[in-house]
This record gives sequence, structure tokens and C-alpha cells, in this order.
Amino acid sequence: MAKAESRARSGDGSRAEQARSLGVPRWLWLAASILLAVVVAVASLLPPRGTPVAEIADLGELRAWIGHAIGYLLLTASAVLAQRVPRPWLTVFLTSAYGVVLEFMQGVLGQRSAQITDVAANVVGALLGLGIAIWIRRRT
Repeated sequence: MAKAESRARSGDGSRAEQARSLGVPRWLWLAASILLAVVVAVASLLPPRGTPVAEIADLGELRAWIGHAIGYLLLTASAVLAQRVPRPWLTVFLTSAYGVVLEFMQGVLGQRSAQITDVAANVVGALLGLGIAIWIRRRT
């Protein structure tokens, strides 16, 4: 037992050490990913400003694009950091596909419209999030 504790302190890749990214437990990265997925869905599906039900601000095209990119950057980065064995390209594909599904749902619900520029922002954000997550994993 003392040998295992010694290895954990020495930083040779022990289980306790592998369960963290940036000193944060992987389960917390997973919880953050789930929360971000919910926030992205709610922000994507709420009706725009000026409708009689609950609304989200009309941000304008550039700010909306930046918001999409940041949302998917955070979602992808947290999802990659939550994985014990990262599958980065699968994660980018899945988060981007999630964005496509949400855009499709906007069209189906009729309160908002699906836009290809939003999908592009989602993919750009996912790729940037992947880059950041890989950089973080290599540094820790």
C-alpha cells in the first residue's frame, strides 16, 4: 500500500492522477459537459426576442456566431477532458452533430430558423475546443 501511495505522489501515471485534468476530477468535467449541453440546447431552442413566450435576446449575427463558437468550444473541450481515453475526432463529430440536430429542431419548432452559419460556428468552436483540450492534456 505504501508503494502505491509513493507512486501516486511521484507522478508516474497513477489512477488518481489519471482521473484529473488541470487538477479537476474527470467526473466534474463530465458534469460540466452535461450542463453545457443543456445550456446550449436551451439557448438554441428558446424563441427569439419579441415572441410572447420565454425569450432569449436577439444578439445580432456576429455576436450570435461568436456565442455559438464559444458554446461549442466549451462543450467539446470539457467533453474531451472528461474522457479517460480521449476520442477527440469522435467528440468533435458528436458535438457538431448535436449542433446540427439543434438547428434542425429550431426549424421544426417554428420559433427560430435553422442557419448554416450557426452550424459553421458550431464546428469552428468544436475544433477550437478540441485544440485547447489537446493542449491542456499534453501539459498535464
